[in-house]
Amino acid sequence: MNDWLRLFFIAYLLLGTWLIADYGISMDEPIQRRHGMVAFEYIRDLSGLFPDVPNQTGAHLPTYDHRDYGMLFQTLAYGLELALGIDNSRDVFRLRHLMVFVLFWAACVVFYRILYRRFGSVALAMAGVLMFILSPRIFGDSMYNPKDIPLLCWFVFAFYTHIRFVDWRDRYGPVLHGLACGLAIGSRVVGVVWPLISLGYLSLHLLVLRNEKGYLFAFLKRTASYLIFLLLFTFLLWPVLWEDPVGSFLHSFNSMKRFRWYGEMLYMGELVRSTDLPWHYIPVWIGVTTPLSFLVLMALGITGMVKRNLKWKWRWLKNRTAGIDLVAMGALAIPLGSVIVLGSVLYNGWRHLYFVYPFLVYAGVWGMHIFWVWYRKEKQLRSVRLLLAGLLLLLAIDLVHTVYVIVRYHPHQSVYFNALAGDVERNFERDYYGVSYRQGLMRLLEKYPERKLRIYSRDFIGKINTMNFPKKEAERLVFVDRIEEAQFFVTLFNFRSGQEYREFTRGEFPFDQPEMFSIRVRRYRVFQTYRLE
Repeated sequence: MNDWLRLFFIAYLLLGTWLIADYGISMDEPIQRRHGMVAFEYIRDLSGLFPDVPNQTGAHLPTYDHRDYGMLFQTLAYGLELALGIDNSRDVFRLRHLMVFVLFWAACVVFYRILYRRFGSVALAMAGVLMFILSPRIFGDSMYNPKDIPLLCWFVFAFYTHIRFVDWRDRYGPVLHGLACGLAIGSRVVGVVWPLISLGYLSLHLLVLRNEKGYLFAFLKRTASYLIFLLLFTFLLWPVLWEDPVGSFLHSFNSMKRFRWYGEMLYMGELVRSTDLPWHYIPVWIGVTTPLSFLVLMALGITGMVKRNLKWKWRWLKNRTAGIDLVAMGALAIPLGSVIVLGSVLYNGWRHLYFVYPFLVYAGVWGMHIFWVWYRKEKQLRSVRLLLAGLLLLLAIDLVHTVYVIVRYHPHQSVYFNALAGDVERNFERDYYGVSYRQGLMRLLEKYPERKLRIYSRDFIGKINTMNFPKKEAERLVFVDRIEEAQFFVTLFNFRSGQEYREFTRGEFPFDQPEMFSIRVRRYRVFQTYRLE
């Protein structure tokens, strides 16, 4: 990696570290912190370490209601919080935001290595890294999301270590891939897709190359080594397995296959239940929240990879780069296909599948590669040069617009929609994580600098976000249980019943009250304050 690349990654690290303070506390963060505390206390009780740390949860991990969650990241975050002696809520969550971002930054560096190893081009590798960073939703979530971003990062590490694992000259490959897969599985049970992909890939190699001298023995030795480290790291990094490995794993697998969330969500202008989603829920969400230029390149790349692998048939097994392409396609297609076929419970857009985004970007880089190869082959034709110049101009315009959105609407990048979404306010839920509460409550405090403010909200995220402020300011934000007792009504427009949605569309109470201020991204609102009369 040359000096200007190092400078880019250092600058990005410093920029992210500076920006994280601007983001509110997302809906899942307090409960995720509790998960980490439960796991930490369980480890402490078994090991005898940290005897001076008091038991604050009263929960026992093997019987904990949320034991099906992977808790590795949350446990490490809580341990670091204790080590640093942090004793106020605002700094607790800022530390977690910093950890999420630094992990994502590390994944960006590894992703660059993957792309450079595959394409052998600094330009293509850096273009992929920029696509990875500059999708507005991913950019925003990378500053705070404690569940989906760590899993995305573990998948990047697993992809990189898979490449090393199947390179038989790399003696550390089985250890590193076992560790990366253990991290992914310990974060969410969907990480089991990586052992399936890696072992399936090697098994296909065995079928084709079994007659080569010494291949079978080498296959068995490397596979056995990987499985040992996979089982070891998965067991060590997922404490819920320690007392009943098989039973706990099956409990987590069955729970995540049909998760226990039964709410309604606004999707394409209608309220749909999380347990009865249309098959196109995930493809549409990806389509309306990814920059259009990225979508074009991704579609072109997926088409190119599929065509080449169909054309090559079994020859890809003897070609290193084609094998990497096939694994990327599998890491993208298997999770997407599984949630569609199984009718999995999903909610909050496509954040539960953010871990497939690196492979969408990989396909986008493949699309750029197709453009480049085609241009080099036909560049003597003036029409080809003009066509390529036009396409590059359109892509550049969309990319510049995407960067503008990230800068202009900071820190609300996570509610980005592209032009395909249509009337966003009528069609889709927006700030489901509630990060915009920080800015909304700050504006209320600034407008009324002395008195206590009685606020009503139909969710609990506003109360969580009072932890963003110093104690004196937080005490002025009083969230009440009944709207009759409130001076203000605040909303994220996340409707969880038909009645709530009809009140909004018909302009009924409380949406008929005087509007004070709103937070908008482009033309659609993500947060609104009403003064109750």
